[in-house]
Amino acid sequence: MRNSVRTSIAALGALATATAFVIIPAGGSSVPGISSTQVNLGAIVTQSGLAAADFGAYIYGAEAYFNYINAKGGVNGRKLVITNALDDQSSGSVDNSEAKTLVTSDHVFAVVGVSTAFFGGANYLAQTKTPTFGYATQDIWKGPKSLFADYGSVLDYVSSVPDFAYVAKQVKATKIAVVSLNYQTSINECKPNVQLLQKNYGKVAGIKVVYSNLAEPIFAANFTTDAIKMKAAHVNMVISCMDAGNNVQLTKAMQGQGFGEIPQIWVDGYDRSVLKKDAPYMANVYFLLQHAPFEAAALYPKVFPGLKLYFAQMTASGFSNYQYDDVAIMGWQSANLFTEGLRAAGKSPTQSAVVAAINKIKADFGGPVGLGVAAPTNWAVAHTANTSPACVAFAHTANTNSPSPNFTLAFNHGSNPWVCFPILSTANINAPVKAPIGTPGA
Repeated sequence: MRNSVRTSIAALGALATATAFVIIPAGGSSVPGISSTQVNLGAIVTQSGLAAADFGAYIYGAEAYFNYINAKGGVNGRKLVITNALDDQSSGSVDNSEAKTLVTSDHVFAVVGVSTAFFGGANYLAQTKTPTFGYATQDIWKGPKSLFADYGSVLDYVSSVPDFAYVAKQVKATKIAVVSLNYQTSINECKPNVQLLQKNYGKVAGIKVVYSNLAEPIFAANFTTDAIKMKAAHVNMVISCMDAGNNVQLTKAMQGQGFGEIPQIWVDGYDRSVLKKDAPYMANVYFLLQHAPFEAAALYPKVFPGLKLYFAQMTASGFSNYQYDDVAIMGWQSANLFTEGLRAAGKSPTQSAVVAAINKIKADFGGPVGLGVAAPTNWAVAHTANTSPACVAFAHTANTNSPSPNFTLAFNHGSNPWVCFPILSTANINAPVKAPIGTPGA
């Protein structure tokens, strides 16, 4: 699974602004956003409008990483600073305008923090070859060598079909319901499961998709009709590609129809604040994660030093309220990738040199060397293809009726939380393969 949509609710705090600098390297061409002491960076984050959600946490993760690097002296004596974070107001056209503002008015060196529902500025930033890093909610990062989305720039929804089938097999579920929002990214995540789960795994695991709704649900939908139809179809597992709020509403409707705590798979809601608020409606929910589960850090502190570093820096930066957030840790990973490219570009870096250096990285683990938090991304190919195998970890809700509900690791083998399959929709779910060497916990 690559870069699934997440739309739970959070707010973005105020960010400082500063003036862009320009230096003239030996070759005579100007390099925007860089001085002898600082590298100026921009961000575009959805903070308001219809699609405003958890996108702002991305900046917290990136800033925490830059604070960590700056405390160590920066890169070649330069501090890394997000000097302007703009709100695209849930609008692709505004996003495009703000991308132009960052490049032409603010003269940033790179955009390290695109976290938005509608990345309208993608083409412009690619054309200007501005190094750009962010969270892919649309399949528009693919291709340009200067666009770097977390976990790779290609959204491959089909590759997650074996993961969903694997969960169904583990929990002995055979009658599956699949529900998405009437929103293209949400539909794209769930549609392959409607098309391929039964076709590819009906004989292997007895799986049947007995109910699906990809066209009708909208934000704040009423799911009573869905629940009635799911009950009539004897559904015993739900796959939801909706945001956590709508997942809760669907569960409430299911409870109203007498459903027990049947297994569900959500692509959004792996957040302790969400679980604390909605625990009665999150019993027996599974989450597919592309980073090491947060809970692994406490269980196996010596095995996951990258998570330990991430938590320490989020707390030190005053962002502890956001540290258990999928979007925040993506910001951390992007900031690390940019930093590695900047360091490799030398003492007089250019944007093209940073891009070239990153595209030589064949194992990006989302953290400093030995302190990674994810399975590797190979940037020599990650602009046009995903490398096999695709690895995910699973978290599961537990103790949802207790005063302190929590997530636990699911399907892990000791300290190894990863379940990996070759990138094939027909992968053998009875025989997961090993995670690549260097994957934390593997």
